[in-house]
Amino acid sequence: IDTAINRLPEGFRETYVLADVEGLPNAEIADMLHLSVPAVKSRLHRARLRMRELLAPHFAEVGVAS
Repeated sequence: IDTAINRLPEGFRETYVLADVEGLPNAEIADMLHLSVPAVKSRLHRARLRMRELLAPHFAEVGVAS
């Protein structure tokens, strides 16, 4: 997970860590980074999508029988 986080672009990484690792609310992150709350939400959404892409190969279903 740390490797995936480190591969995020800096703005996304910063927002992702503050929100999903540190657990800070969007308004506090916005104040810290001098952004609007909608900008924080957008960055966080994009960061989470990128994390999903980066981590997907590690959680791929292998040999699932139906």
